[in-house]
Amino acid sequence: MNSLKMQLAVISIDGEVLRDAVLSSEDMARMNEARAAFKDLRSILLAQVVPALGGWSHPLATEIERHIEMVTFGSRNFLWPHRHAGAAHDAIDVGGSQ
Repeated sequence: MNSLKMQLAVISIDGEVLRDAVLSSEDMARMNEARAAFKDLRSILLAQVVPALGGWSHPLATEIERHIEMVTFGSRNFLWPHRHAGAAHDAIDVGGSQ
């Protein structure tokens, strides 16, 4: 019977460990509002502006699309993975008088 040998690989990761980022309910509310506003802006651009330019063959249309992707990916879609944390803390309507 053959025996299996397991070899452990030592992985070295350079860098430093950073502390957790903490977002207030106001910060989450701003991200929720920014995400909603960006969604509306994206809809306007793709449904009205791009067709008015003549479609995706226009260089400005592809530039609009590129910038939309840059904002979405660069902001992680306005902290989309953490959207439930904000909602759990009533972060949708904060800031004004209550």
